Amino acid sequence: MQIARFSKEQAVPAHNGTILAMPVLPDGMKAPFAHAWGYVDQGGAIEGHAHPHEEIYFIYRGQGIITVGDEESAVNEGDVIAIPGNAFHALRNSGAGVLQWFALWWPQQA
Repeated sequence: MQIARFSKEQAVPAHNGTILAMPVLPDGMKAPFAHAWGYVDQGGAIEGHAHPHEEIYFIYRGQGIITVGDEESAVNEGDVIAIPGNAFHALRNSGAGVLQWFALWWPQQA
């Protein structure tokens, strides 16, 4: 058995330093998708960006505001956000504590 857990001390800056990130799965596990924990302190935000692959955010801890395209919505623990390929998206922490999520993404199928 392998157990992986997010560790702020082991996470590295990502998205131009706007968040901390680290792998979701334990070392050595092969998956058909890419993955990462995302972490942002109170008042912070992940930079807005877009990429060709589809992505899903699972909100693990905290509260935030997600923007996908021209839509904006509040998100909380337990929410799952589907982000289409090439869609601009950003996430900001709107809560009193940290915002933590994990993301899965994979290439678009032809």
